[in-house]
Order: sequence, then C-alpha cells, then structure tokens
Amino acid sequence: MDLLRKVREGALEPEYLTASDRRGWEGRDRHHAHRDHPEDHGNIVQDGKDRPRGRAAIGTVVMLVLAGLLLGGAWRATSVARPSQLAERDNLINRIQSAQAHQASQQAAVNRLAGQVDSMRAAQANGTSLDARVSAAQLAAGAVPVSGPGVVVTVDDAADGSDEGRVGDQDLRQLINGLWQAGAEAISVNGHRITTRTAVRSAGSAITVDYVSLTRPYRINAIGDPKVLPGKLSQNGGGRWMDYVSDNFGVRYQISPAATLHLPAGSRTGVSLATPR
Repeated sequence: MDLLRKVREGALEPEYLTASDRRGWEGRDRHHAHRDHPEDHGNIVQDGKDRPRGRAAIGTVVMLVLAGLLLGGAWRATSVARPSQLAERDNLINRIQSAQAHQASQQAAVNRLAGQVDSMRAAQANGTSLDARVSAAQLAAGAVPVSGPGVVVTVDDAADGSDEGRVGDQDLRQLINGLWQAGAEAISVNGHRITTRTAVRSAGSAITVDYVSLTRPYRINAIGDPKVLPGKLSQNGGGRWMDYVSDNFGVRYQISPAATLHLPAGSRTGVSLATPR
C-alpha cells in the first residue's frame, strides 16, 4: 500500500491535488522538515501517513463488498435457472427417445413390406415375360400415359388468312404418319393421344380428333429421339408434304426438340370384335 501511495503522490504536481491531498503534501513537507527538527517527529508522521492508509483500507473493503455482491448474484441466478434447465433437458431426452422408438417401428414396418414385395416378385417370376408383353401392348395401343424426350411440332394457318393457307385434316394426318415413320413412340395432338383407333377428320371448318374439335394453332407432341426425329421426318412423305404446303400456301410449320413430354392415355382403347382365346 505504501508503494501504491508513493506512485500516486508522485504522478501529480501538488497544484492538481485536492485540499485534503494538499494537507497530505504539507504533512509530508513538515515530515521532511522535521528531519532538521527531531522534536516534532511524532506528531507530523501521524498526520501525514495514517490518513492515506485509512482511505486505502476503506477502498479495499468497498471493492471486496462489491465483488461479494456480484458473486452472490451470479450464484443466485444460476441456482434459480438450474431447475428449469434440468426440466428442459429431461423433456428433450424424452422426445429423442420417443422419436427413436417411432423410427425403429417404422423401419420394422418397411422391412416387413419389403419382404412381402420380394415374396410377390418371386411368386410372379414366371409371369415376367407376359407382363412385358402386356406393357408393350399398352404402350403401342396408347392405353397408358407416357413421358419422355421428343419433339414439338407447331402447325398454324397462313398469316394472310387465305383459304388455301388454312390447315386441314389431311395436313395433320400426313404429319402424324410422317412422325410414326420417323420413329415416334407416342403422339398427341392438342393433348389428345393418337392411337390406332384415332380418327382425324374435318367437321365444317374445324378439325376433330376422336370427334373433339381442335383450335389452332395445332401442337403435335411426339416422343422419340429428338436428334433423329427431325431429320427422318424431313426425308419421308409427311415432312415433304409439310414443306410443300408451307412453301406454296404459307402454312406455318415449326419443329423444336423437347427434353421431357407428358402424353395422356388414349380415350378409345377398347375393342369391339376381338375376344381373348
């Protein structure tokens, strides 16, 4: 404490000290002066040193009290929050255990169903070839929806609105047959699936597919290899027909590749006369 007091007293000039500190400085001066007058030694020393020591002791006590209050408050806050934290921890553990039990139950159900599927596949192994034949027949007949890459062909009347530039049912039939010849696996016109029993006809000024009138422009979706279909179509009768009506009558005709097409099932897939044998 004496060392701290000396550092503090040496840091400031006497003019910057308070009145009480000046008294301390005066007492120190009297102390130094007493070295020349030993008879005043006792009183001056008591007046110059005891007061700083008393103030330092009071400051230390105040700091200790404040530190104790802070530590006590922190301990009390921790003690109050601990029960709620324990309850929250227990609740979280219960939820984790419940979720793990539910997951184990679901996994057991999945394993059981997988076993049943394997058993059914094994039982139907002899009918695999028949299933493949049925699937191929359904695809060819248009009885099931299909998806895949292909091309989109857009056909529309001539821009000048002339009668000769109007798209007719013959134009669509030529185009559809050309797409089949080019390797298309499935075709639809304005959302209507084309099958072996589909009729493309004219009804007055409208074109019908299975007796449903279509509106222009006509969008023909064909599933197949988008890199092969355009080239083969341009080389067969359907592609040459569309080039002819486009060049001579202004019929608008455009073909573009498509990454994925979705075609619905056909609406007329039943038979009238055939019976299984």
